Amino acid sequence: MSDKQDENLYQVVVFNKTGKESYRRAGVSLLKGANLLKNVTQAQIEQFKADPRLVLGSQEPMPPESIEETEQRLLSEIHSDHSSPQGASNTALPDDLTVEQIKALLTEQGVHFSKSAKKAELIALWNAAQNGADK
Repeated sequence: MSDKQDENLYQVVVFNKTGKESYRRAGVSLLKGANLLKNVTQAQIEQFKADPRLVLGSQEPMPPESIEETEQRLLSEIHSDHSSPQGASNTALPDDLTVEQIKALLTEQGVHFSKSAKKAELIALWNAAQNGADK
């Protein structure tokens, strides 16, 4: 399986427009509507593209680190940004943070939120928490 280690893995969104609750393609069971898939090979992407019943959305290389490692790295980067020697308050969240990453940051800060909270609500909570911490 040396080919597997040479092969890039991707994170893609595949939209199932068949009208069926479940549709199988490229070894993946796709639910009706949008499906976020991780660790997808180029061969699978080609199969998705060739199927007229599917719409392929974003196609981004998967990070070599796990999601947990990525969250920890981002958290440490954010914390190092906050402790800038100029004393400037750099509390804005990066635009590319996911809802789960923002939830992890809020949890670390002891901020409570609804499990169904939307990204905009979480960002507002983050900003409120940071404004309170700056005073």
